[in-house]
Amino acid sequence: MDWKLTKSLYILVFLLMNIALVLMLYNKQQEGVREIESTPNTLEQTNIDVSNVPSNFEPVEMNILTGEAADFTNLEEVEAEDVESTEKGAILSENLEGSDSELSMDASMLSNFKDENLYRGDEYQYDDVMSSDNRILFTQYFENYPIFSNEAAHISFSGEGNEVSAYQQGYISNLRENSYSDPTAVRDPMNCVADLYQRDRISEDAVVENARLGYYVILNDGEQIMLRPKWEFIITENDVEKTIYIDAISETEDIIESE
Repeated sequence: MDWKLTKSLYILVFLLMNIALVLMLYNKQQEGVREIESTPNTLEQTNIDVSNVPSNFEPVEMNILTGEAADFTNLEEVEAEDVESTEKGAILSENLEGSDSELSMDASMLSNFKDENLYRGDEYQYDDVMSSDNRILFTQYFENYPIFSNEAAHISFSGEGNEVSAYQQGYISNLRENSYSDPTAVRDPMNCVADLYQRDRISEDAVVENARLGYYVILNDGEQIMLRPKWEFIITENDVEKTIYIDAISETEDIIESE
């Protein structure tokens, strides 16, 4: 066997494989460029109202997060009877009916109350998107981003009229970036809207009422919690409002929808 010739062939094959990989990467990048360039045209051909979608989104990178459900039973200031154990972790819950709390369903007052009285209350911000007349919601934040749609990371005040009747609190502790994944560029929200249309998740007459970037809990076994970056879109179609979560760093993740 001519080892010199064999070695040359191995080197040639290796070089060809590297060239092929470079070409594949280039084509993938070009597909991304074509997608960005075609997005305005796609949306312009529809009646989709995107006036509430950020049009000049500044590129950022985000990563998958991990954390743990807080164990309120270890807190001295918490009464054991106020802690409810669920499959998703411990929830602090207190019924205020008949108490002297004098809390009203006022977002500003409740913001001060949670800051001064509730566990790590200053890490939650008022959620004007998901609050309603009978429920005022404060959402836990990681850095500058909210954690969407999960009781594990919310403070919820409920009541009828002006009086607060009860509140619940969940908290995700030790939030951190996942060490097994790398920060990834966030998808442009306009591209995500075009993606929803092209995949028949919204119609050409949809109205995007609100768009915001945050994290969505994808795994919660009562102890360990995992969150992915998601875009949240509030969509109105035919007088029906629905909330859609589309992955912010991957095109292959499932789209989550609720009404």
